[in-house]
Amino acid sequence: MTLQANSWEWARKTFGTAPAEAGKDPAKALANKFKIEAALEQAAAARAAVADANHFLYLCRANHGITATIMTKSRRQLAAVDPATVKVPALVLYAPNDLVFYEPVVQEAIQRIAAAGTSVESATLVGPNGHINAFTQITQRAGQITAFLAK
Repeated sequence: MTLQANSWEWARKTFGTAPAEAGKDPAKALANKFKIEAALEQAAAARAAVADANHFLYLCRANHGITATIMTKSRRQLAAVDPATVKVPALVLYAPNDLVFYEPVVQEAIQRIAAAGTSVESATLVGPNGHINAFTQITQRAGQITAFLAK
């Protein structure tokens, strides 16, 4: 989940192709890990120690359901949302390098909201963290968010 929520830019900048342990080249043995592998395993173990497994499964299914609905126009998925049914003004902020909500899928949702006659604004959140840019880069759009909420 951590890898998918971030982007390749984050992975490359943060870890590169460094080995997890000096002198243990991952190309020399399968047991030798890359630094990113060790970090992701550590993050997963820490999250697993405090996460509710059932909640995590529903979270994954809900995210999949929203994405699948937009791409397939199917309403059978959990938390399925048809963007054309949005009836209140919308502000859609997204990261072009998001691996969870791909830019083409977000663009389609924006177009479907607008085609239904609902006011929709959009803007990007630029940064190296993909999906996580929604948290780390949100201040880029603080003025736009403030103006939108004031309407």
